[in-house]
Parts: sequence; structure tokens; C-alpha cells
Amino acid sequence: MNKFIDYLKSEYQLFLGFLFVSITNLLVFLVASLSIEYYWLFIEILLFGLVVYLVARFPSYQKERTLDEQVEELKKEIKRNENSYIDKRKELEEYFLLWTHQIKTPITVSKLLFRTYENAQTKALEEQMFYIEEYTNMAMNYIKLIDRNADMDITYVDLDEIIKVVLKKYAMLFIDKKISLNYEPIHQLVIADSKWLSIMIEQLIANAVKYTNEGSITISYNKQTRQLAIKDTGIGIREEDIPKIFDRGYSGFNGRLNEKSSGLGLYLVRKIALLLNIEIDVDSKLNVGSTFSLKFPANLTNL
Repeated sequence: MNKFIDYLKSEYQLFLGFLFVSITNLLVFLVASLSIEYYWLFIEILLFGLVVYLVARFPSYQKERTLDEQVEELKKEIKRNENSYIDKRKELEEYFLLWTHQIKTPITVSKLLFRTYENAQTKALEEQMFYIEEYTNMAMNYIKLIDRNADMDITYVDLDEIIKVVLKKYAMLFIDKKISLNYEPIHQLVIADSKWLSIMIEQLIANAVKYTNEGSITISYNKQTRQLAIKDTGIGIREEDIPKIFDRGYSGFNGRLNEKSSGLGLYLVRKIALLLNIEIDVDSKLNVGSTFSLKFPANLTNL
């Protein structure tokens, strides 16, 4: 009964039309001084047609109503699944973020112990612990990056401040691998987010150190093109690998040779570059070396 009442309510426009036609024809009959009996006959015929239409259309209305209810229920179910997925993903991200924070404590303690009892073996272990810490940081940065609420503070950033902190952090590896560094203070401000730019530059310098067994790493800046270049004399990248090196999980031929490669570092670099509107250019030759260039935006309005 309720469905039928709802059905009648849904056809309110038809009833309004019936009322309009009835009143209009009544006025016509009165003005033309026609017999009112014919008017009532017209109303009966019109009412009969209305009832027939409503009865005939009711089954179709029920089917449409059922379909609408099913569609609405599906929408609700999809929304519930989306919310459930978002909640689970957020919970998982929070867990791994907490885990990466907690794992840094024993890593730091282990590094201190290695330095206390320094010898050839502990030095090698300390280097491996350094990489473990770096991959932990990489995982933490990845989790933060995929969070859409990642904090950003776009402003003018001093390149030298960032580069010097990174070089100090990797000084041990430069010394152990006997890699020479060519770097003069740049004295340049660029438009970026300090934290995320630091992660970008660190990842590029880390890769340069990782894949350079001998030779040098050069860091320079071209003021005319607004490009920061990080050049190494390492093993280089195969030409067919270059278009894919920024894909997540892709480590390429060189990555397979180097067990330290995760295929995540350059993916992070590209994602951060997109956020900061920084253009990345790669020039590399196998067994010669690689140059990664970062072109910064001209002004804040480009972001």
C-alpha cells in the first residue's frame, strides 16, 4: 500500500495536468454556454484514461523503484568498501611509519657500538648498517609521500645548506671508496620545499656514491638554466634502461648487479619532482658515468 501511495506521489505532475485540463475545459464550457453534462462526460473519459494509465504503469514503476533501490544499495556498499579500504590503508601506513621510527633506535645504537670497537670487520658492518638506515629512511619517506596530506612549505631554499648536510652524512662512504668530490659553494636560492628537496638531492648523491667505484662526483649549478647537476664517473646506465629508471621497483641491469638497489629511490625522486615542479634530466653512458640535472621553477607562481 505504501508503495502505491509513493507511486501516486511520484505522478504528481500528471495530476496537476489533469487538474489544469479540467479547469480550462470548465471555463470553456461556461464561456460557450455549453451543456454541463458534456463537461462531466469529458471529465469521466479523462479520469478513466488517467486511471488506466496509472494502473498500466504501476508494474514498470515497481521495477524502476527496485532497480533504483539496488543501485542505491550498491553505491552505499561501494562507499563502505572505500571507507574501509582508506581506514585499513591509513592503519597500515601508520604501523609502518611507527615501525620505521622504532627500528632507527637499534640501528643508531649498533652504529655507536661499531665505532667503539672499530676494526676492519666492524667497519664493513658499519657500512652495511648505514645502508640499512638509509633504506629505513627511504621507506619512511615513501610512506609520507603517498599520504596526500604530506606537509609542504614552498619557499626560497639555500642549496648549499642542503648539499653540505648530505655530503657530511655520506663523508664516510666518500673516504672508504676513495671518491674525490668536486664541489664549490653555489650561493644560490631556489624555490622548493626544504625537506623534500633534501630527500631528492640525498637520493641522487647516494646513487652517485653507490654506483661509483672509483673516480669523482661533481656537484655544480648553472644560474642561467637554473639547473643543479650531480655528475659521477660510475658504471652508468644502459640506454634502454633510462626511460624506466624512475618507475617504482625498477632497478635495471645495474641494479641487478648491485644488491643494494631497491628500485624505489629514483621513483621517490620523480614523485617529489612532480610535487615541486622540478624538471629532471638524465644523461648517462655505460661505464662512463651519469649526470642527473634538476631544473628549478623560475618563480613561486609556477607552483
